[in-house]
Amino acid sequence: MHRNTLFLFLTGSVFWSTGCGRQTNLKDYVPAQAAAQSALSAALDAWKSGKQPDQIGASNPAVNAQDTLWRDGKKLTDYQIVGPAQADDQNQWFTVKLTLAGEPAPKEAAYVVLGKDPLWVMSADSYRQTSGATSGM
Repeated sequence: MHRNTLFLFLTGSVFWSTGCGRQTNLKDYVPAQAAAQSALSAALDAWKSGKQPDQIGASNPAVNAQDTLWRDGKKLTDYQIVGPAQADDQNQWFTVKLTLAGEPAPKEAAYVVLGKDPLWVMSADSYRQTSGATSGM
């Protein structure tokens, strides 16, 4: 999906789902840390098992993923979620050590999880490309 289209979809779905007359706080759409970490694990497990980002599987809430390394065909052999990272008021951020096939050492990466249903798991690179953000992890 084109990055601007995805960003418009994500932001539009937040505003569309709020309904008329209800005042909404953006924090209403920040996933709980446990749910965000579970979604991150589901996405990384799918990558490790050789699936594509759109093949994570049925879950409730749904999990979608975007990752530049995954998209480019890198093979994930192992990962370790180091823990929550710098938080912001809209997203849950995590630091992850990725072990990629053919790489001499694990690579530390930042992931963001946003939304409620679906939950979006995005590498920091994918997030910046999609949102146009210049900051973040």
